[in-house]
Amino acid sequence: MNKRMIVSVLIALLVILSVGEWIPALAQNLRFSLDKNISHVYINKDGSADIEYELTFTCDQGADVIDIVDVGMPNESYNLSSAVATIDGHPVSKIADSEYVKPGIEVHLGKYAIQPGRSGTVRVRINVARMVYPDSKDDTYASVEFYPTAFGKEFVHGTTYLQVNFHFPAGVTSEETRWHYQEFTSWDLQGDRIVFTWTNETADGSKQYKYGVSFPRKYVDTVYKPPAFSTSIFGQLANSLCSSPLCCILIFGLLWGGAIALGSVQSRRRKLQYLPPTLSVEGVGIKRGLTAVEAAILLETPLNKVLTMILFGLLKKGAITVLSDNPLRVQVSPDVPSDLRPYEKQFLEAVDKDGALSEKRLREMMVDLIKEVNQKLKGFSRKESVAYYKDIVNRAWQQVQTSDTPEVRSKRFDEGLEWLMMDKDYDDKTQRTFREGPVFLPTWWWYYHPWRAATASAGGGTARPSATGTGGKQVTLPTLPGAAFAGTVVGGIEGIAGRVVSSVERFTGGVTQVTNPPPVTARTSGRSSGGGCACACACACAGCACACAGGGR
Repeated sequence: MNKRMIVSVLIALLVILSVGEWIPALAQNLRFSLDKNISHVYINKDGSADIEYELTFTCDQGADVIDIVDVGMPNESYNLSSAVATIDGHPVSKIADSEYVKPGIEVHLGKYAIQPGRSGTVRVRINVARMVYPDSKDDTYASVEFYPTAFGKEFVHGTTYLQVNFHFPAGVTSEETRWHYQEFTSWDLQGDRIVFTWTNETADGSKQYKYGVSFPRKYVDTVYKPPAFSTSIFGQLANSLCSSPLCCILIFGLLWGGAIALGSVQSRRRKLQYLPPTLSVEGVGIKRGLTAVEAAILLETPLNKVLTMILFGLLKKGAITVLSDNPLRVQVSPDVPSDLRPYEKQFLEAVDKDGALSEKRLREMMVDLIKEVNQKLKGFSRKESVAYYKDIVNRAWQQVQTSDTPEVRSKRFDEGLEWLMMDKDYDDKTQRTFREGPVFLPTWWWYYHPWRAATASAGGGTARPSATGTGGKQVTLPTLPGAAFAGTVVGGIEGIAGRVVSSVERFTGGVTQVTNPPPVTARTSGRSSGGGCACACACACAGCACACAGGGR
């Protein structure tokens, strides 16, 4: 008898419900890692879906060879004659109904079986009917749900790169899309189809993950009547676990509370993603020439930090003076330089007569800045550009840290300040770099902390005569002990970043609503009314524990 991989969603509670006679029949020395589990669900106009899998396995040294792979199907209506599969690009020798996973198929790898210590990638495509069901919360909408195939916990180990892609029917607009369970990681437009993508780089290969979408019924010809709830995996759980009304209330209360908490976290994360996604074909090459502030937008640096970068850039140009850091109050110089960038001019326009910053005007400035950066990136590779500007940040720090003298180190720090601030470890690196030796203070120091000018002059220099930037020239550069300088700069930047807006999340959310509005009109709280997998698995198969791979609910 051939050794085989048993594709399953092995949930401990369901195993308890299953009979235990199947254990001796399984291969006892089958061990592997599921390195990659990528699936695509193409929703068709006839109510079916074409499902693609890319599964990469690494067979353990000393384990049994992987010669058959069982893949769970969403329901019994899969079309076996439509199934095609390859192993590392080679056509497989046989595809049949699975003996173990119901519903499911078995893919025979033949002479390309994955040997111990080796890896292999299995690709499968198959058409499954009866995939589109009514949305239980909106009669005008249809719903599709999908649970990627998983593997027995006793066989698979390590983490899995899990990716699920839903391809909406052609013509569905971004305003008409909805998602279930958890918000998508990213979305794209491929031809006339919107694609939602969920990515989990550290998934459990034996765990069942659930995803779903809804869209107007008018985009499909057929919407199927859902199966009864009592035959589903959730129906079995409910019937088995809920032995009393109180038990049911507690269990479903916990599930509901967890869903609300997850939704809150996902919503908060979504608000901080202010840069719109790339909807067209990705360009080629690097977009060079961005300023540090524009590069920070590309890297989706928190907006309060971007505002702090702009403020310090204006300090360096002598266009602004910090009058107070708690509360934050600034003063615009009467001699504003003429070479300011548009976002710097808008920042100055956001300064009220009392020196406070208008969040409304800052928000408008940030929206314009994000749109400008996105426009500049058109035709270029965003991925390559991100890597390029991350490298600039790293090299800026290297220049500071490898400087031979305090004078050069101070100069490099001054010149690259905005780039250096983009580093997530900026605080620690600044403290380590300036732990010893004196620091020659930059000229903008007097605009930043005019009330500390006397302290700096005591270190060997001459304080700037005027805190507003209208005084005479500085003759010598004063110094501060390195630790004192680092502590003051780090603490000051942290303080300004924390006070430049009253709430980072609320401020960013307001920007995101304009620059990257969610393509979903609402999160549908209801799934298709059937509940559970459409497969109505009886959970009696060896290693199955319900091998449903998804389907409408």
